[in-house]
Amino acid sequence: MREAAFYYNAQLLKIIGYGIVVMVPVWMVFSNYSFTLLSVDWGGRESLVNLLLNIILFAIFIHPLYSLYKRVSIDEEMEFKEMLKSFIWSIGPILVIGILVSALVYGGIFAFYIPGFLIAPFLFILPFMYQRDSTLRNWIKTSVEFYLDNFIQVWIQIIFWSCFTTLLWFGVLYITSFLEMNYVAFNVTRLVFSLVIFPFVVFSLSEKLLSMTEEVDEEWAN
Repeated sequence: MREAAFYYNAQLLKIIGYGIVVMVPVWMVFSNYSFTLLSVDWGGRESLVNLLLNIILFAIFIHPLYSLYKRVSIDEEMEFKEMLKSFIWSIGPILVIGILVSALVYGGIFAFYIPGFLIAPFLFILPFMYQRDSTLRNWIKTSVEFYLDNFIQVWIQIIFWSCFTTLLWFGVLYITSFLEMNYVAFNVTRLVFSLVIFPFVVFSLSEKLLSMTEEVDEEWAN
């Protein structure tokens, strides 16, 4: 986490630029769909659909940030326009596969519960495993193999960062509870919180993922 914080600070301007140019406009589009879902009544299922929609929203932002961390961690520069290109090229595949995986998660949870929860981590793994020059088959295969080889570690990271961000968010809500906030102010606060915390979480996960893949490579070499 220390290295993640170091590179986060070093690349802060690019991260802010990425947030303003990419994350804010896309978030505004998705938030309209999210708000619509909360206004319908599907017997409680709308909450799960809304949760999956928000996970996909964050998943499509991951790959450019992961690519940035990967480059700077080996002392290479990544231009801001390269981050934009990375987002443009990755959003389509990640969005399509993410929706398909979300459908499996939705069906698994309401049919048998456990399969849905077991499939859900793929929504987080896929953006990290995505490579533009890789085939769809190799992409899915690599993601499945990584998940199976690091099953416990994947779940530890998901649980840890879910708890970490939830506690931080509750802290923000507690601080802002002394202020009178309308719906717009609440959404702005949530957006700013996401723009600050989300890239750091991605950098930390990138640091962990790269260390895990290095361990696998060393085992294969031995």
